[in-house]
Amino acid sequence: MLLVVTVDVADFTDRSGSPLRYGILLLPLAGAGTAIMHSRGLRLRRLSPPDRILLLFLLYGITGSLYGRLVLHEKTGALPVFIPMLIAFTYLLTTWQITEDEAHRVTRGLALVGLVYAILNALANLSAVSFIAPKTYRNSKVLYVALGVAAAWVARRRVVFALLLVLSAVIFFTYRSGTNAVVVLVTLVTLFVTKPGGSPLRPYVAAAAGVAVLMLAVINFTQTAGLASAYFEAVQKKNNNNARIALYSTGIQRFKDSPIIGQAFTGDITETVIRRDGLGAPFKAPFHDDYIMVAAVGGALGLVLLIWWIAATEVNTLRRYRGFLAAGEHRRAGLLRVLLVTFNVLFAAALFNPELSAVGRGATAFGLYALMMMVGEPPATTHVRQRAARAAALPNGQQRRRGLPS
Repeated sequence: MLLVVTVDVADFTDRSGSPLRYGILLLPLAGAGTAIMHSRGLRLRRLSPPDRILLLFLLYGITGSLYGRLVLHEKTGALPVFIPMLIAFTYLLTTWQITEDEAHRVTRGLALVGLVYAILNALANLSAVSFIAPKTYRNSKVLYVALGVAAAWVARRRVVFALLLVLSAVIFFTYRSGTNAVVVLVTLVTLFVTKPGGSPLRPYVAAAAGVAVLMLAVINFTQTAGLASAYFEAVQKKNNNNARIALYSTGIQRFKDSPIIGQAFTGDITETVIRRDGLGAPFKAPFHDDYIMVAAVGGALGLVLLIWWIAATEVNTLRRYRGFLAAGEHRRAGLLRVLLVTFNVLFAAALFNPELSAVGRGATAFGLYALMMMVGEPPATTHVRQRAARAAALPNGQQRRRGLPS
């Protein structure tokens, strides 16, 4: 599925309004079906804490989206946000945890997917081929570069890693967007936070610093916009700040009109902006900020569920990552590290780009999550839970006689 999104040179899965674009979601389902066919029986995994939060978000959003489509006849509703979310739960159909060898092969495969993306992105930016739409490989999908670089580094694919570094430089210097700079920064910070042997406090320090920077940027929005303008002028790139600010402003106004539940995801996930005199004609476009989009269409309830799920996923993945390192299962830990880098890059890029409102990119987001969950629990954690489950099945008297917690 990730490879199909990468080689989609026409951007069909993201820009097309055809129901056929949802066909890409059948690929993980086919994989899950194959796993079930080769197993001796279907035994679903238990929902993890992030799963439960995401399930609440899905039920809230899909209910409103279906109401908007079927009753209100909303053509540009929120279904493209929530249908790909089903992919996040496909890992529950897998019947065993991924092995060390499988984790290594998946990591090597992800490095190749990133390499394919980087090649196509560089060709598009250089206008070297005519069959690639340039916007297909800009900003919103640049997370695939981070995926490839991190995977090649972890899998020790030196040639692929070197090629990706060269291609990354070409991509940045041929399209010097602010998103590309953010991707580089988030990638380096996540690799630093997950460095084996590092302090367990690193993630919390990095998260606190990130939240502080974001709050300062929002509070001092005028200075932030000025800094962005100065960056674009320095790198000689077209400055689209006015258009983005117009979209952000109207989105925030929609949120203020109904701050609790918004439109309960029954309405339009694009925004029509009426520009002031001298700033161009009115236009309709995605919000270019997924958090503002969720707040405008789903209210504070939707935004809290999204951020809660992201934070819970982060904590859950870091806990399991450290557990695999402690157990000596470095390949599974390495795969989690790669996926966490890409997950963080995607939701950092979502501050400036419409990631969840397009089927292909939404499938990428929730496909990454499914892969993270599929890696499973570290051996020590699994043993403790199995022991607790056996203890819970015994009568209280037997638990005390065996020295087990009652």
